[in-house]
Amino acid sequence: MRIRVRAILLALAMSTIPTAQGATDQAEVLASNGQIDDHAAVKASSEIFIAAPADKVWNLLIGIDAWPKWQPNISAANITGPVKEGTEFKWTTGGTKIASRLALVKPDEELAWTGTALHVTAIHVWQLRAAPNGGTLVSTKESMHGFMLKLFYSSADLQKTQKAWLDALKREAER
Repeated sequence: MRIRVRAILLALAMSTIPTAQGATDQAEVLASNGQIDDHAAVKASSEIFIAAPADKVWNLLIGIDAWPKWQPNISAANITGPVKEGTEFKWTTGGTKIASRLALVKPDEELAWTGTALHVTAIHVWQLRAAPNGGTLVSTKESMHGFMLKLFYSSADLQKTQKAWLDALKREAER
């Protein structure tokens, strides 16, 4: 009986491998349009007002190699080329190594990327809007899809992670 259960679980896990590329392709299309997967198992959105101009906030977001300097949850980050659609970058957050690709780059307005780690595909979208008082309203939304993801990570967990990102971004931009 135990062997049969293991075989079923292994077959389920293996059945997700051929569709992983399909999930990544779909994520790329959504991200390139500034959208997340509304049907994903885990998703969240957050926003914050930052008392700094959009170009300063933008430069922090696209300065991927410098993320570990101001974002305490990120221990490593490296981009392989210029900040443009299709450029790949790797980063480590919370001990998890993530392979990402920029999907949408609209300077001072919108940035989106996809990421994969441990059979999970994520879409992360950032939007910057100038506020009337000279600051910037920053919103972020993210979705994650993967085999049995909800057993280990929830939308509430993602919401907490987003808040930490936004708080760190605000601190650095307002320095």
